[in-house]
Amino acid sequence: MNKYKLLIIICFFLVTISMPKVTAVVKNLNLLGKTIVLDAGHGGKDEGASSGKIKESKLNLILVKKLEKELISRGATVYLTREDDNDLSTTTINRKRSDLYRRAQYINKISPDMYISLHLNSSPSPSWRGLQIFYTNNNKENKEIALSLTNYLKEKLSNTREAKKDSTYYMYKHIKSPGVLIEAGFISNPSDNYLLRDEKYQNKLITLIADSIENYYQK
Repeated sequence: MNKYKLLIIICFFLVTISMPKVTAVVKNLNLLGKTIVLDAGHGGKDEGASSGKIKESKLNLILVKKLEKELISRGATVYLTREDDNDLSTTTINRKRSDLYRRAQYINKISPDMYISLHLNSSPSPSWRGLQIFYTNNNKENKEIALSLTNYLKEKLSNTREAKKDSTYYMYKHIKSPGVLIEAGFISNPSDNYLLRDEKYQNKLITLIADSIENYYQK
């Protein structure tokens, strides 16, 4: 094999492995060079919160895949902790703990610039509503990200609640990279429930979350 053929094969291989899994129209390259891990909460036997036929785990995944596409369109390299309706557990004993541990392990292996874990909230009181961002204090950048994203979203979404520190979450305490948990709304609230199932609102929400991430890095 001559050196020119070898060079062509190498170039093809490099292009192939660098191609994103998701096709997205390039909007800008403001997140070029940033690696972000998206974690769709729950999955598999763990459906998370529910309201009627609406299961949190499935809606989380829908939103995360939309956010993945949006971030890729802005130049980011994006990884997902799960890509289908399954959890990451390898055991039936302490399944939830195993799932959370493996998610944290996966994120630590990637060592991203940021991780976003996306969930939906729920409350016994149907009056509670709104998006809220939680952070742990095991990484000093977590609070900065939470406050920056919250302040940006509060200007665009009237139902955005104040960011809150919560160090009780098992998974996030074991992640070394900076990041936050976004509760996109209360599935137990009729208004939030309706909006979160509406594709037009989903797209608006995802665009704003991506905007808030982009805004954080442009400071």
